Amino acid sequence: MFKMWKMYMRKTKEKEIKVLTDLEKKFAELFVENFFSQDTKTNTELAKLAGYAPESAYQRGYENTTYKIKPHVVQRIEELKEDFRIRNQITPDKHMARLNQLGRKAETKDMFGVAVNAEVYRGKMAGYYVEKKLIANQTIDDLSEEQLEEKLKKIGEQYDLLERNPNDKRK
Repeated sequence: MFKMWKMYMRKTKEKEIKVLTDLEKKFAELFVENFFSQDTKTNTELAKLAGYAPESAYQRGYENTTYKIKPHVVQRIEELKEDFRIRNQITPDKHMARLNQLGRKAETKDMFGVAVNAEVYRGKMAGYYVEKKLIANQTIDDLSEEQLEEKLKKIGEQYDLLERNPNDKRK
């Protein structure tokens, strides 16, 4: 029993760290892949795909994502997530290079419309094109008294709400 325990444990200076089994490694990889994908699977499905027995897949999925039970697996999952974020980080340089690559590839296939679009987006990234949009959100506080009365009059006429008081001397 001690030999088996020793096989799964490795001593470091501060604490003991459990070594991941092949199934735990596979589960962690599948979990992170699933985390960043459009098509999500349950932890039970991931456990089955990792190779756990279908009868215990629900329990293994729960254990592998619970820090109190298997901190070494949860820690590996977090490491893989961070690695994914770093590898797939979009920087301006990476973005420009990718647009350039796509534009050149489109040109070689005589897809000039796509190539031109890639160049336009590269130009926008570089700041050569400035797109200005004017959004006018006028609130009731911004209106003058005359504008406010005119707006109320139009609303009243539209919904047939206002009746004219014959004693009112205003227009």
